[in-house]
Amino acid sequence: MHVIPEIFPTPRAIGDAVAQTILTRLSAKGESPFLLGCPSGRSALPIYAALARRAREGHDLSTLVIVMMDDYVVPDQDAAFRVVDPDASYSCLGFARRDIVAPFEEAAAAAGTTPPTQVWTPDPARPEAYDERIAAAGGIDVFILASGDSDGHVAFNQPGTPRNAKTHIARLGEATRRDNMDTFPEFTRLEMVPRHGVTVGVDTIASLSATAIMILAGTHKRLAFERVTAAEAYEPDWPATIISECRDASLLVDEAAAVGHGR
Repeated sequence: MHVIPEIFPTPRAIGDAVAQTILTRLSAKGESPFLLGCPSGRSALPIYAALARRAREGHDLSTLVIVMMDDYVVPDQDAAFRVVDPDASYSCLGFARRDIVAPFEEAAAAAGTTPPTQVWTPDPARPEAYDERIAAAGGIDVFILASGDSDGHVAFNQPGTPRNAKTHIARLGEATRRDNMDTFPEFTRLEMVPRHGVTVGVDTIASLSATAIMILAGTHKRLAFERVTAAEAYEPDWPATIISECRDASLLVDEAAAVGHGR
């Protein structure tokens, strides 16, 4: 189905809107764990910042479980893979600790509340176990999604990813790796960007999320906006189109990404 975009003036306005949705669903769930599917990188930072502001105002985030979408992996012994060092600035686990959990902890300390403590990441030794763990917990309550600028990757799902893909090891194409050079400026040469990642699959996203929210912000997301809004169903050459097959799907974009689109 086509996902009709909601257009906002700024990324901050998107962040505030998504944070309110998360807090409303979080409150409705009571004391049960609330699984929040999270990307690393620039796109979702306004959401995390908005949640931290609300936590500072006294909103309780203690039941949040931060479920990361992916992480870089590098070859290990016996042709297996291991995740990159969490202390590396491009580590997705490190991002979760520094850019999601740490601001929540600071906000909770100021408000006298309890911060969330659980961060989940897929294990490259047993990628399929991630889907099992998510399913056993009742699924992702809200999954935040973003689209790659030039190739439409979502998480690390590459163009050509089959619709039934579960959590898996992905070989990262040049377009994805170049996009990530913009996300992590310390990647000054393409060869510095890891060539593999462990990632949730597009079926993981569609089948195991109750609500999916895709965010697109900035002029560099205009192609992604065109592709996602035109899609009626999943298109393997642009994996972010999986949003069209998600339950309770929404697309939030800023004016820069949606230029020329009527309100």
